[in-house]
Amino acid sequence: MAMQTPSPLRPDGTLVPPERFNFVSDVLQTRAQATPDAVAVIGVGRSREVDTWSYGRMAQACGRVAAALVEHGVKRGDRVLIFMTRTPLWHVAMAACLHIGAIPVPCVTQVSASEVRYRAQQSGARAAIASAELTPRFEGWQAELEVRIATGAVPGWLDLRALIERPVAAPPVASMPAETPALMYFTSGSSGLPKAVVHAARGVYVRGWQPWHQLGAGPGDVIWTTSDTGWTRAGSCLMFGAWTHGATALIVEPQLDADERVEMLRRHRVTIFGAVATELRQIIAEAQPRPLPDLRWTLSAGEAMTAELSQRWKAFSGTPLVVGYGQTETPTSTLTDPEGEAVNGMIGRPMAGNPLTVLDADGKAAAPGVVGEIAFAGDHPGLMLGYWQDGQVVRTFERDGWHMTGDTGSLDAQGNLFFVGRSDDIISSSGYRIGPTEVENALTRHPAVLECAVTASPDPMRGEVVKAFVILRPGHAAGERLTEELQAFVRQEIAPYKYPRRIEYVADLPRTSSGKISRRLLRDAEFARGADRKGPQG
Repeated sequence: MAMQTPSPLRPDGTLVPPERFNFVSDVLQTRAQATPDAVAVIGVGRSREVDTWSYGRMAQACGRVAAALVEHGVKRGDRVLIFMTRTPLWHVAMAACLHIGAIPVPCVTQVSASEVRYRAQQSGARAAIASAELTPRFEGWQAELEVRIATGAVPGWLDLRALIERPVAAPPVASMPAETPALMYFTSGSSGLPKAVVHAARGVYVRGWQPWHQLGAGPGDVIWTTSDTGWTRAGSCLMFGAWTHGATALIVEPQLDADERVEMLRRHRVTIFGAVATELRQIIAEAQPRPLPDLRWTLSAGEAMTAELSQRWKAFSGTPLVVGYGQTETPTSTLTDPEGEAVNGMIGRPMAGNPLTVLDADGKAAAPGVVGEIAFAGDHPGLMLGYWQDGQVVRTFERDGWHMTGDTGSLDAQGNLFFVGRSDDIISSSGYRIGPTEVENALTRHPAVLECAVTASPDPMRGEVVKAFVILRPGHAAGERLTEELQAFVRQEIAPYKYPRRIEYVADLPRTSSGKISRRLLRDAEFARGADRKGPQG
């Protein structure tokens, strides 16, 4: 018998999650009991081999790894770093943590060894589950983690695959009241180092509900996103959303070129595709069009709607482009109307149960068309519990009951939300949110750099790219060779996608009256003159 997902929406539009919720018992195990042979995950490996996991197989593997975690002392509330490539074993690791009430902490696989260690220390992680090829980034400090599990034979690590093969009984599933911390993600670091965001059990529930109910997801759907497993998009698309509605998740480990992506859509009969605008532009520009009769929706986030891309993608794929808006701290909050007219800058209308507004400088609701700060209801069940600081959850983000997103926008008379920019200097490039402070810190560690400032620069393909304005130390000469050296240096220091694709050498930097560097003036100048090409680029 097919499992029905009850609606959490009350007649008044309020979204109310259950009083207790554990994703494993309430979703995965329930699916496994009702339809054990239904496909939960299709994994595509680096050699393009296909590994199909039913709900029954996934539930069994989850239970066995959960038993191993308990045996080695991991308990409810402990944080477990999840540092894994895109394979079904990532699902197993995530679910095993949720099973016992431990808090999974997914990490982007592109981060450096120092960044992984920072996340482990900041979260207070007791354990880590990692892909074998990523374990070298733990060398020199792995003893700080009491329990270590890898996807293969690695000295000093338990073997995840061996644990899955052990015929042991699953431990009891943890009872999780709605307010219990259940999931942790790190932000991209908009005003300093990345922050640890804690979501409650209720937040996991909401991520499984929105936007998938609005998109009509259900059994028979195949959902695919190319997102790294450390981003919230992977969890929402490939686990919480897919399994809540009985759909199949497609997870693909290798990087694919444009033609391969289209072939993957066709071969695996993907019905809902999640991709950032940069990916879609690359596919349109480089891939050979072919029929995609199964594709129903393409969901994009991280960048605002452009009418040009919407029209070109529909012409290429035959299906509408739907744009949503959300943050690490929030669930997906809005969706554009797939049947409506595509309008530049639009990021959708708040979905049912999502109180969202724009506040002016006085904290009052901005009039239609007036730019203010986008705010999300502070009591919404999908909103984070708070930031993890010094071993506890700290709520420091409310303003008169609203969570201030740091993004600026406006609402029109029909309630459509338009994205204008960011008040926190964050850079949105190819769907990645990049904080300038991390890039600046990396650059200033190079002996040639005296001072620098990093901001966004407009780019027709990526939306924005990272641009650095650099003051050199005496004895160092600007030029293409130094630019390449600085770019390579940053790629080694932090996640490679954060490196400055454009570098301009300057004699001075604009400053505020208090003497602080004004990134805003640099950014405004960049966007005023368009995609500046002065100075070497990479």
